[in-house]
Amino acid sequence: MKELVLFDKTHNSILGNVRSDNEMLSLTDLWKAAGCPNKKDPSTWQKRESTIELIDAVCNILNTPKMGVLKSKRGKSGGGTWAHKNLALAYAKWLDPKLHVLINEIFFQRMEEEKNPDLIADRYIKAYKKRGKDEKWIQERFEGKVVRNTFTSTLAKHGVKQDGFRQCTNAIYSPLFGGKTDVIRQKKNLPEKANIRDNLSRIELMSVKFAEELASENIKNNNLKGNNECVKASLIASNAVKDCVLKSRQNIN
Repeated sequence: MKELVLFDKTHNSILGNVRSDNEMLSLTDLWKAAGCPNKKDPSTWQKRESTIELIDAVCNILNTPKMGVLKSKRGKSGGGTWAHKNLALAYAKWLDPKLHVLINEIFFQRMEEEKNPDLIADRYIKAYKKRGKDEKWIQERFEGKVVRNTFTSTLAKHGVKQDGFRQCTNAIYSPLFGGKTDVIRQKKNLPEKANIRDNLSRIELMSVKFAEELASENIKNNNLKGNNECVKASLIASNAVKDCVLKSRQNIN
């Protein structure tokens, strides 16, 4: 049997070449990646007693019928057996014992992180360093996440509903970047689902963080309520930060 490499510690790639459709992954792709081994195909796996029990458990947890977590498709492009990501990972572990061990290691690491949160911070820093980020950028990104959580929590407490969260975010972005999220992705040549803040410079992260901090303070101090008032407060805060940045650059020049 060809060794199946679904997780590579060097490249950090889990199921990277497997087709996906929302929460569903192709078991057929996994099987082919393993060299199509006999008695390891998706059909054989589905008949195992432990698999049947697992499928029932996932269905119960997700409150969905079997077809919601496991299905067969026809066609050359999308054909084969597809399964919910939880089932797909179980199948992958059955195909590749090394992956099984590694997944167990990750589980135990997370348990240790619950006991010692510093380990989470270490993993966070390490992950961004692998992406080429320096320590100052990482610090700004982390602090920005804390402020972002405070900002969205403040919005919720002050009556922002549904699309209002997106509107407030765009009110923060528009003055600073000349447009909403779609404009930022276009300017930075980012794919549709890319995380915008992971692709901002340190100064850009600082500007967004400061704008959200100012907006939160204004909303709380003036007891602003609802989508319209909170969007306006976000826009005012962002414009103030934009003016500061522009004046700073003018002074330098």
